[in-house]
Amino acid sequence: MKYTLAATLAAILFLSGCGYKLGEIRPTPMRSVRSLSVPTFKNNTYESRIEVMFADTLVKRLQQDGSYNIVNSDQADAILSCTITNIDRSAQRSVQNNVLATSEFGLIVKVLYTVIDQNTGATLMSGTVVGTTSFFSGNDLQTIERQALANVAADLANNITAQVAEGW
Repeated sequence: MKYTLAATLAAILFLSGCGYKLGEIRPTPMRSVRSLSVPTFKNNTYESRIEVMFADTLVKRLQQDGSYNIVNSDQADAILSCTITNIDRSAQRSVQNNVLATSEFGLIVKVLYTVIDQNTGATLMSGTVVGTTSFFSGNDLQTIERQALANVAADLANNITAQVAEGW
């Protein structure tokens, strides 16, 4: 009996200092927000027709996370607005025996996000998030790059969700 009580007390004392917390862990500015609206992304680049794909991927990721209810803008506590600011393509690997030809490309997309409180109009959170992926060159480089944009959108959605739901 004494051994069980001592072991339980030791476990409680040991685990109490680990920093774990039960329940949701939202960033301090987002504590009062229960529902979000995600409008279509704005696009400040020359890449066409990617705004809806990026917004749809973000909505799906936020729904998977479950920290916020995704609703229309008239019902939301806050609005998460995103702007695609930069798309950068770079050569990551060249063809063997031909340094002028590229076999693998890197794709980096930068997005500026802002969370605005619907009631007060105050900016709750804002920042820049980067999504990255790589893709190999082939016969139809434009189609391959378009498919890689879906991977970048998923990476961006994960990064934005981590920022908004967990604060990091």
